[in-house]
Amino acid sequence: MKFSVTAEGINVVKDLTTRLIPFEEIRRIEIDQEKESFFITKDHEDFTDKKLGDILNHPHVYNAISQYNIAFIDHFLKDFHEKTYTEEELAPLLEKTKKIAQECADQCIKEQFGEEYSVHVYLDKDYEHYHLYFMLLRNDLPVDLPKDMRMDGGLHPKAFGSMTVTDLLEWKTSSHSGVYGIVEEVADPEECHSYVETWIKDYFDFFKRKEKEHASLQKALAKDAAKPKPIPKDHLFRRYTIFILGLFIASMGVAFSTVAELGTSPVASVPYSVFLADGGTTLSFGGWLNLLSLIQIGVQILVLRSACDWLEILIQTILAFVYGYLTNFSCWLLRDISLTRYEAQLVFMLLGCVILALGIWVQLKGGVAMLPGEAMNRAISQVTKKRYENVKIFFDVFYISLSALICLIFLGELRGVREGSIVAAILVGTLIKLYNFIFSKVLKLSEPPKSE
Repeated sequence: MKFSVTAEGINVVKDLTTRLIPFEEIRRIEIDQEKESFFITKDHEDFTDKKLGDILNHPHVYNAISQYNIAFIDHFLKDFHEKTYTEEELAPLLEKTKKIAQECADQCIKEQFGEEYSVHVYLDKDYEHYHLYFMLLRNDLPVDLPKDMRMDGGLHPKAFGSMTVTDLLEWKTSSHSGVYGIVEEVADPEECHSYVETWIKDYFDFFKRKEKEHASLQKALAKDAAKPKPIPKDHLFRRYTIFILGLFIASMGVAFSTVAELGTSPVASVPYSVFLADGGTTLSFGGWLNLLSLIQIGVQILVLRSACDWLEILIQTILAFVYGYLTNFSCWLLRDISLTRYEAQLVFMLLGCVILALGIWVQLKGGVAMLPGEAMNRAISQVTKKRYENVKIFFDVFYISLSALICLIFLGELRGVREGSIVAAILVGTLIKLYNFIFSKVLKLSEPPKSE
């Protein structure tokens, strides 16, 4: 014969036929791992087999014993217990054990983690045993442990572990109650204290290792996520093309601002003021832009030192000179425009902001590099731990102030920096956000409808 257990009863396979013996039809169960185990139905049908010992230890069987009041005895376990207890006799003993375990676990946890930690101990019963369940608390609130640190199932799945304190030895049908044996650690308070202390320390040595591994993994993932992902070669040419297109558009925005003569963007205001003060005799506007870029690159090298990415510095230098020459070219394209009315100057100044913002947005979509000014702000932000936005605002104010000083000293009036510089500082960032919003909306509209 072969046997298997289901929630409804015990399957018996004999002569290639399977028969289910429902639990409500079973009258008695006895387990003896060394001899033969058996169960008897209410019709006095006897099923005896050496293999039944393992089958009858199934949780479904223990649930059925109490539910259907099936007479039960485990001869094998009874041999390990000199003394047996009814549930009424167990109650005070288990409460005493729970108190010992609680005090010991609390002490161990506080030593391991600190005074704000403690342990809450539950006493609960499953199909066969009474257990003590241990839950970690911090400031009296349950700690949400990682999944692999919690118990797998059980009555209290948020607990980090459990301790079995009794064995079911016998079920008395006359009283509808069990007879239990207690484990050695419950019988002796010193043994209980020693067991809990050793178990807690072993468990939390494991916990600390897991926590350290988890922290190291998260740190590695964060570090990996922070690394710029290599751009596929087939995309690289396209991205640089988009970026240079963005440079040209931005240079046109600067050119529109210079024609308006109401001040340029903060970064361009210093080169433009120096260009006006010099009268264009030493360097062109784009040439002074290049010189400022070299200064900004030098600041990056001084700030970053050994952390400096020399390939990025080389790319920045090349792109900065490209931007300087594109600015000269854009100014040359608008060389014949002369504005005399303030309204026209205001329109050109606003167009300059709109075009400059578009150029910067296109550069961001290219996503291959940063111009020296923005890269310098980023480097200073990284080293000083100051927010990037705050560093950028500081230098925008610095550029405008320096431009105003140059104009007042050498020109006797504000020309390179005026109200247009302030408007650009405020408006350009807002316009970039607007372009992003419009772009995301267009992308959503262009997506094919999802099939139901």
